[in-house]
Amino acid sequence: MQPPQEPSLAGPRIRFDRLRLENIYTHFKWNNDPELNRLDSEVPYVEESFGTFKKRFEHLIAQRDPESQDFEIYDEENTLIGVAFVSGISGHHLHCSIGVTIGEQDFWGKGYGKEAMNALLKHCFESLGMHRVMADVFEYNDAWRRLVEGCGFVTEGTDRDYLFLEGRYYDRMRYAMLASEYGREGRPASRKRTGNTRPAAPGAAA
Repeated sequence: MQPPQEPSLAGPRIRFDRLRLENIYTHFKWNNDPELNRLDSEVPYVEESFGTFKKRFEHLIAQRDPESQDFEIYDEENTLIGVAFVSGISGHHLHCSIGVTIGEQDFWGKGYGKEAMNALLKHCFESLGMHRVMADVFEYNDAWRRLVEGCGFVTEGTDRDYLFLEGRYYDRMRYAMLASEYGREGRPASRKRTGNTRPAAPGAAA
């Protein structure tokens, strides 16, 4: 069984849409931003030529993978401000992983990341029918950690010294939310496990 697909979704100030080729220059700018790369990718940053990126981006748009979905995030003025993804969609086990990145730094710290996360969770649980949604957090990405924990994800473990970056190792934390922990009206239920949770966090600036 494959979960259903949904082309777009929205929140109070944001909406999602599929990746669009006409926005390739914005995506190329974010792709070649060292700070964004550090926050949401475990692949070491290497500047990519436009030609190489164009081929990869066109393939990403053309290749409709039933196990992954990529979205653009727009604000209320129809400005493209970021991206979101759902990956590893299992129609059998009903689980997936998610991430949100607000690429435009002028929109950081204004709650757009949280709105996007809530919309993405609603999509996963209510439209895709997922039982379990996962999110990874790099140790140094405090904004993403706060967002994940604030939305009600439960920490499940730590991959110690997972990333080697800037001359040292960093941990990766693994978080998840079950359908039973997802609150009413699209609001995640607040629940945390007791015990030590080290500050951490990939994916986004809230």
